[in-house]
Amino acid sequence: MKVHEPRFGARKAPDQTWTIFDRRTGKVAERSGLILARLNENVVLGLIQILEQIEDAPKRVH
Repeated sequence: MKVHEPRFGARKAPDQTWTIFDRRTGKVAERSGLILARLNENVVLGLIQILEQIEDAPKRVH
């Protein structure tokens, strides 16, 4: 049984904002052209949860 390793994490910056990063690449996460940096602490956990759900969703060709 393989344990699910989260793809995304968060880092706190010296200016007290947060950045979501991709654990696979180590780079700042980006979605739909939005760079997920300089975020408020209150939104980071919710965004990570959404990103993980998107990542885990079955992929379909349209």
